[in-house]
Amino acid sequence: MIITTAGRATIELITKAKQLASTYKVPYCERNCVSIDTMKQMHRDDVLVVGKERIYISPQHNDEKVFFHPNLAMVRAKRLLKGEEEPLITTAKLKEGMSFLDCTLGLASDSIIASLVVGPTGTVTGLEGNDQLYLLVNEGLSTFSSGIKQFDEAMRKINVIYNDHFSFLQKMESNSVDVVYFDPMFHTAIDTSHGINSIRTQALTTEINTETIKEAKRVARERVVLKDHWKSARFSQLGFTQHKRKTALFHYGTIEL
Repeated sequence: MIITTAGRATIELITKAKQLASTYKVPYCERNCVSIDTMKQMHRDDVLVVGKERIYISPQHNDEKVFFHPNLAMVRAKRLLKGEEEPLITTAKLKEGMSFLDCTLGLASDSIIASLVVGPTGTVTGLEGNDQLYLLVNEGLSTFSSGIKQFDEAMRKINVIYNDHFSFLQKMESNSVDVVYFDPMFHTAIDTSHGINSIRTQALTTEINTETIKEAKRVARERVVLKDHWKSARFSQLGFTQHKRKTALFHYGTIEL
């Protein structure tokens, strides 16, 4: 990946782009009035574009822009703050003060909801093994402003780590986290889930297998939770109790410890 600026780059934008390039050790390339498509062809790489309002990734072989926006999380958060039931929280049995390890962070929607519930005395750690999504989400969580104080505070307190989940779990102490969570790329795409589909080509597709779950069970104190397509065979293959929800295209599964 390379980093550049939006078309009409100011000194501030150039400075910001160079800072990101230095922080994340990604090459910075001057825009020089060249189109993003041309830059992708010239450098044969994905391009991260730093704009005035947001940053986004333009994948080399895809016309779709990938950017951070917690739109679905905001909808879920508003419902949660009104006292409505949230399936993730109910299934994971999350409460204030608990610790939550999200092994497949993606765009962080589930981690934000978890962070809202565990509050300032709890902890949420998100693992992202794709370097591009790590940069995008790490920056987004630290800078995005929703106008909702509790929501923004929940985003800021998520600890984002660039690592694959299996390696990270292997290094963790036993019984060190209350809940270990997985939300892998679905084997069956959900056409209406635009947020998921927009990152399918960018997401790390490391398969979750029995060895991964074995490590997760060692690390978790309370339970391991899996979110997957309702037709997924992973629930039964990996030993999860599938919690079926009428009309829902995805279900949660749990292993109680």
